[in-house]
Amino acid sequence: MKCKHFIALFVCLFFFVMPCEAKIYLDVYGKSFKKVTIAIPDFKSQSDEKTNVDMNELLNKDLDASGFFVVAPHTLFDRELTDEGIEKNEIKFGNWRSLGVEILCKGKVQGKNGDIIFEGFVYDTLDGTLLLAKRYTTKYVEWRKIVHRFADDIIYALTGEKGIMSSRIIFVSGGRYTKEIYTADIDGYNVKKITNYRSITILPSISPNGKYLAYTSYREGKPNLFIIDLEKNIESYTERGEGMKFGTSWRGNTLLYSHTAGKYSTIYALDIEKRNKKVLISREGIFASPCFSPDGARIVLVSDMHGGPQIFINDLSAGTIKRLTYSGNYNASPTFSPKGDLIAFVCSVEGAFEICTMNVDGSNQRVLTSGSMNDSPQFSPCGRYIIYTSQKGGKHTINLMLINGENKRTLKFTEGSEEQPKFIP
Repeated sequence: MKCKHFIALFVCLFFFVMPCEAKIYLDVYGKSFKKVTIAIPDFKSQSDEKTNVDMNELLNKDLDASGFFVVAPHTLFDRELTDEGIEKNEIKFGNWRSLGVEILCKGKVQGKNGDIIFEGFVYDTLDGTLLLAKRYTTKYVEWRKIVHRFADDIIYALTGEKGIMSSRIIFVSGGRYTKEIYTADIDGYNVKKITNYRSITILPSISPNGKYLAYTSYREGKPNLFIIDLEKNIESYTERGEGMKFGTSWRGNTLLYSHTAGKYSTIYALDIEKRNKKVLISREGIFASPCFSPDGARIVLVSDMHGGPQIFINDLSAGTIKRLTYSGNYNASPTFSPKGDLIAFVCSVEGAFEICTMNVDGSNQRVLTSGSMNDSPQFSPCGRYIIYTSQKGGKHTINLMLINGENKRTLKFTEGSEEQPKFIP
């Protein structure tokens, strides 16, 4: 399930290289930031007009959903602006600036032998600087991938890091007695059902190289841990011991998982390639939800060693465990940011379960959601977003927000409840 499997038909040809010292227009890691106003007039078209309109609308939606832009409505554009060309010498930048537009995106769509060719140009209206110019080619039916890729490239040009609009996620969907694992594009398209056990199958997690899928399933009557080799389509490992087995975090080919049986809990690190299983923690009480730090030197986990569930960090080399949360009687589901600077977790606030973040030393705890039952926070690969589950009216939905809690969006993939989302590496 490597990323290349999802974009095998996609070809991107670069014909403009950004300078090494490219200007960064957006600092998207602060507590707040000023959005950039971008205009995306109708693309010039030599192909199907409907596809041209659909591509333009999707790019508008992608950039709006990113949380970094104010997308100027087309009703602001007069005939003179919409009729102008896409080359720098054809554009009246002063007219765009007078509308408050800071960044201008132009495009051209062509069809050829069943393929679709898109050329995109991004300009700074202040001085007409060409920030990005790229050509993309793919099969006509794959035009959405072109748009998502262009949106990500625009975000990269303005922030220095890729966007998430080309991302796929893995999640659980179903009802009370049947839950299965699915994958989908983050915009809700290309939904694929991965398991079909007609049982409870939960907590999916894919290894960084996309080769292995770990999950817990009741398909044999009790919560067993399974690891599937996706390339060979075979079962690679199964943990069938008594008790609860939940795999939550990968680093390389090593899965971190918890096994609770009776009064005791054990945290294992399993190297699936070498079939080597190492005990990291084994104690009386609850030790669960382990997650590797990006460098693999520490794990963050949940324990009830001081009463209710609280979050702890374990230095693997020193063997020391430090408590991070003290506020409230319930803190759980911790996960590291891929940048290693933040931990997202769930905390109980006035009877609700909220998504929070804190520094890795437990300081600067912030509540990002408000007034509902939230769970399963996970960072995007870039570390700028958190995807999570909310429950309202008995139904779970998957939601996305920036790491400062802004720009919350509900995502939709299937007709059932949806939960436990993670980005696919």
